[in-house]
Amino acid sequence: MRAIGLDFEQRTLTEQEVTPPRAPQAGEVLLRIHEVGICATDRELSRFRFGLPPEGESFLTLGHEALAQVEVGDAQWAKGDWVAPMIRRSCSPACDHCLRGRRDLCQTGEYLERGINRAHGYLVPFTVDTSSELLAIPETLLDVAALAEPLSVVEKAVETALRAHPMQPRTAIVMGAGPVGILTALLLLLKGLEVNVVSLEPEDHPRVQLLKRAGAAYLRDRRPSRADLVFEAAGGAADLLDWLSPCGVLMLIGAGEEELSLPPLRMLVDNLTVAGTVNAGRSHFEQAIEDLGRIQRPLLAAMIERRGIGQWRESFTGSAVIPKIVHRLG
Repeated sequence: MRAIGLDFEQRTLTEQEVTPPRAPQAGEVLLRIHEVGICATDRELSRFRFGLPPEGESFLTLGHEALAQVEVGDAQWAKGDWVAPMIRRSCSPACDHCLRGRRDLCQTGEYLERGINRAHGYLVPFTVDTSSELLAIPETLLDVAALAEPLSVVEKAVETALRAHPMQPRTAIVMGAGPVGILTALLLLLKGLEVNVVSLEPEDHPRVQLLKRAGAAYLRDRRPSRADLVFEAAGGAADLLDWLSPCGVLMLIGAGEEELSLPPLRMLVDNLTVAGTVNAGRSHFEQAIEDLGRIQRPLLAAMIERRGIGQWRESFTGSAVIPKIVHRLG
């Protein structure tokens, strides 16, 4: 059985033979992986900027945005059920947050993340997974199900921003037109906000056209007017506080190296909030699956480019016009 991942001894991104999965035990199922999306996290992993293999191993199977079908079920899942896995798994012994099911808020940092940190991912034909870590995917959403994981991260960020704002936000700015930036704009539009997107793509770029069809304004060369909410989804947060209206909330979703200047007087006088968020909890995954059925399907479909698994290397090393590359394994 072939898997795509990282060889930590040779420091290479590679495809290699791996042992087929063992038979599932109590509370586990065997999954057949059908599709896996590739994101910026995967590309960063492929450059060995972070990530670790499972303990005692030197290879990490990549892939964390998966659509799978149950091959061998249990009391909870039947053979043929369509599922998407949650990625982060509890630290052990579990901290208070992990005990409450909020592994995305783990206090110890000793969590596992499938395809990222100390646990194998899904760029492999079959794998065993824990039954309780799976969410049902309706057959009506199979064509866009690969967006469930990134949308879950967006759901958490938007929920956090709306909770932090003391009033009723009406306007938002999204920095970045990658998959997370576009999904953030689509979700905010679904919630009735006026949305401006700031990015570097030219006006005729397919990503920009998608955003305009959705109803977002696109500002490439113009400074945006101040907004109630600002979402940083491009990895560079410099000067974004200048884009906030009084009482505004800046959400950091992208992970960049630029330092953010926090002018304390203006933050106090204008009641500004800055928050960061990563990963997602079960409720965010569930909401993401629900919202995949509410966002206009042509917009979601336009985000996805499907490729055969034989094209995996160029997805990690090249660039893509379409926001989300999804590889078919089955």
